Amino acid sequence: MTRRFYSDHGAADAGGRIEIGGALAHRLSKVLRMRSGEEIILFDGATGDLRLRIDEINDRRLTATVLERIESPPEARVKVNLYQSITKGDRFEWLLEKATEIGVTRFAPLLTARSVVKPEAGANRAERWRRIVVEAAEQSGRGAVPDIEAPQGFADALASAPGVLLLPYEAADERTPSVQAALDAEVDALFALAEVSIFIGPEGGYEDAEVQAARDAGATIVTMGRRVLRSETAGLIAATLVMQAAGELG
Repeated sequence: MTRRFYSDHGAADAGGRIEIGGALAHRLSKVLRMRSGEEIILFDGATGDLRLRIDEINDRRLTATVLERIESPPEARVKVNLYQSITKGDRFEWLLEKATEIGVTRFAPLLTARSVVKPEAGANRAERWRRIVVEAAEQSGRGAVPDIEAPQGFADALASAPGVLLLPYEAADERTPSVQAALDAEVDALFALAEVSIFIGPEGGYEDAEVQAARDAGATIVTMGRRVLRSETAGLIAATLVMQAAGELG
């Protein structure tokens, strides 16, 4: 299987030549040890895929011949926006990777009342976060790379979140609908808006006032069962359930 790599390559026609520099050239040459004559696919999430044959390669520059322009793999019909509370250590990065693989469209790192990671702690990680989702999109065969927004507060996120809003809540009672039941009840909105925003709380959970604010903003409070999940686990499972309900996982 021909490997895929993300690059803002722009327009190019079959038979033409393309040049790649910077970090991608270094990665292909020194990390992956690719050689002249090998084929790769470039995607940019906008103009389609390019199937290339490498002509010359070193750690600073790669030149290749465009063999054909092909249609990119389709993205999900329903966009999933994951408003994920930032967690400690590498757990947030694990979530970025896995949620990219299943098809999440946009990540919005979330700061809530009980968040233990503050904005300044995550500011220097933006480049690393971007690299993680790029590589996950390449590995999983996606046609686009998810967006990652700057960390934002809970109130601002609620005010701007698009589509159907869902907030999984660990203290929900037995009357609270599941993710599937909530989307079944809003199935017309789900496919008319073609977008879902999921709000995942921090390790310490949401405060009652935040849950009420979400209700007031039109969010549906949902449950994912009786077990208490880690924040990053909850984010991945909630996104998976939404993708499944939208018919995106087979």
